[in-house]
Amino acid sequence: MDARRDIPLVITFLVGVIAVMDYYTTFSAVKETFTVIKNWGVVLNAFALGLGAVNLFRVHGRRISERKRSDWPFSAWLLLMLVIFVLVGLGTGQFDASDQYQWIYNALYLPIGATMYASLCFYMSYGAYKILRARNLDSFLLFVTAIFVVLGNTPLFPALFPPFFHIREWIFKAVVGGAYRGIRIGVGIGAVVLGIRTLIGMETGYLGRR
Repeated sequence: MDARRDIPLVITFLVGVIAVMDYYTTFSAVKETFTVIKNWGVVLNAFALGLGAVNLFRVHGRRISERKRSDWPFSAWLLLMLVIFVLVGLGTGQFDASDQYQWIYNALYLPIGATMYASLCFYMSYGAYKILRARNLDSFLLFVTAIFVVLGNTPLFPALFPPFFHIREWIFKAVVGGAYRGIRIGVGIGAVVLGIRTLIGMETGYLGRR
């Protein structure tokens, strides 16, 4: 008996069975037990966040002390912002509700996020150019569909030619909607199969093993 393997499998099986029973039954004992499990999950998530912060300090602190890589100032900036956000949150007692925290978030995080997304637009445009080159019939149909969707999303072209909007709606509801339903059905079946394999101990990837 391998305790490092069998004990996590037993815990996973018991928690999974209780979660399924909580969804499909109305027994008070089951619901109370699952409530306790969910509360423990919140506590474990908090510990996982703390462990992640410690790991960040360990990895990036070593990178700053060695200074072998040219991007070590970014590691210093990351740790500085982490400390500032934590201190401001703990000092005010209201993490995302305090004025100080909101100012730091709006003055630092939002502009950086906007810059990142603005930079991604260039890569997305280049990727769209490479994908939408009409080399064969399939790529030509994709190109035509993309043109109708793009023109239908702009206010000018539907105002000048209303069928653009209706064509766009038909593409989203009939073509994209049908494909999306197929993807969701496949994902749902895969999730059920993965859950069953995890409950019966056939899926052990979460244990760090193949």
